[in-house]
Amino acid sequence: MERCDNQFNESPNETAVLGRRQRFMNLVKTTKNVYIPSLTSTISQKTESFRNHEEYQPYSNLTLDTDILYYPTYTTRSSEVYETVVRFVVNAPGNPQSRKNRILMSLCRQYLLPRNITDIDQELLDQKLDDALTASDTKSMLSNGTTDSTLSGTDAELVHSNIVQSECEVLKTRIAGFLERKIANIPAIVDVFTNEGSGHYETSFCTTDNMGYVETRLRTSFEPKKVRITLDTPTEFPKVITHEFPTNCIKAQGFGLISDVDDTIKHTGVTGDKRSMFRNVFVQDFASWNIEGVSRWYRTLKDSRDVDFFYVSNSPMQTYNTLQQYICTNFPKGPLFLKQYSGNILSSIWSSSADRKLGSITQILRDFPSKRFFLVGDSGEQDFEAYISTVLNFPDQVAGIYIRCCKDSLSDMGLRETEVMVSLNEMIKKEYMGEYKKIPPEVPKRKPQLTVQQQEAIALSRPSVTYMRPRPVPPSLPPRPTQGPPPIDMTNTQNGYHNYDTFFDKRAEHWRHRLYVGLQQLKRIRGEGHIRLLFFADPELPLEDSMETMRRG
Repeated sequence: MERCDNQFNESPNETAVLGRRQRFMNLVKTTKNVYIPSLTSTISQKTESFRNHEEYQPYSNLTLDTDILYYPTYTTRSSEVYETVVRFVVNAPGNPQSRKNRILMSLCRQYLLPRNITDIDQELLDQKLDDALTASDTKSMLSNGTTDSTLSGTDAELVHSNIVQSECEVLKTRIAGFLERKIANIPAIVDVFTNEGSGHYETSFCTTDNMGYVETRLRTSFEPKKVRITLDTPTEFPKVITHEFPTNCIKAQGFGLISDVDDTIKHTGVTGDKRSMFRNVFVQDFASWNIEGVSRWYRTLKDSRDVDFFYVSNSPMQTYNTLQQYICTNFPKGPLFLKQYSGNILSSIWSSSADRKLGSITQILRDFPSKRFFLVGDSGEQDFEAYISTVLNFPDQVAGIYIRCCKDSLSDMGLRETEVMVSLNEMIKKEYMGEYKKIPPEVPKRKPQLTVQQQEAIALSRPSVTYMRPRPVPPSLPPRPTQGPPPIDMTNTQNGYHNYDTFFDKRAEHWRHRLYVGLQQLKRIRGEGHIRLLFFADPELPLEDSMETMRRG
């Protein structure tokens, strides 16, 4: 009883401690059972409200300067059914003064600055370039009263005549795609039709994604002649945004050519430094992009054999207008497939292209199952692996692979690049084409069986042993020189592909390994010599080879 009385007769201090503990436990319980669910519900409601706002108010970003950029693709025919691929993006001009665009312009400015200038000159050049990239008229900036007294004559002339007046104008034009706003969640109506009025037509409804992009396919029983794209704007919107474009019906049979763009039909310098690559893409004129002989090769195939052309590039879609203008000026027309830009402008161009290209290439071959293709790329990226993978998936549709050897891509030593290219082609001939296989020696004829009469006649025709003179003894051979051991400092490496190099060339060795792996994959599917494979620097070689391949069928 005494123990029980002690349990109920607690001191005031103990009661206070238990009271504080109980209040704390009640607070935790209330927080867990009431506050946290309430907070979670509030966050969910806010999130759902935001989603509903975006979903049911898709026109919040729609402005009067919104427009449609159409990417011409193609129409295919199979089993009396036509399928038209429609690609476009909805965008509007961006604000040059926005934080994002100003950062982008600042980056561009760094790549326009001349090399090796003083800090004072660089500060003045920064101001000039900043004004030039944001001003609507660069010529007005030249008369704003600013003088370049501290600049040397050469630098001042460079700023005024070359950078401000020429390079900045070109840059602003080519960079415009990166400054645009993409209009997401905008409903659109796509019509394909033959003729206005009584002609046939088919309609599809779609919505732009978060990048303002749409890709859709329309199947029709008739051959469409035009595509009309109309944005489904509200009735109170002051203008109708609609455009019409011609279709491009490509035949199902024959030959096609899928070509890379960067360092294949234009100088880009993906294997070089970023500054040079940036200037090649956004500043240099089209004449500096030209690769001698490639345009003649493509135009010859188009004019003589009506080859259809498709262009696949790792460049971002924001460069579409510039690349399309260059292709239409110098090469046969054809659909151009670029990649979605997301993030840093340079990393977008710099990133590996094999996987992205492979998706577009695969879709083209699926759309034209009865057509055979030449795949043309360069040695600066992963084109070789992408094309080998294409052959593995479509062994009957690839007629040849041609890899242009671009600068600083085959060897650690620039002077050996031609030598490495020749060795790669020799390896193809030996390991895949079967041109250097050893011919086995002829089997000697069997000794004829002689009759008894023939043997007696031969014996009588031989002279008697007594009349035969002994043969003279031949002179003795001189002693052979003894070969000493090689010098100690002589290095000789064997790379496993039957090639020997005095000095180890890591990049060349890597290419030999890549080629060896690719050849083994090709031989496993169809044996040797199934497709044409060539590394080239002179486009005349693949021109002759592709023409001969088409002649043989």
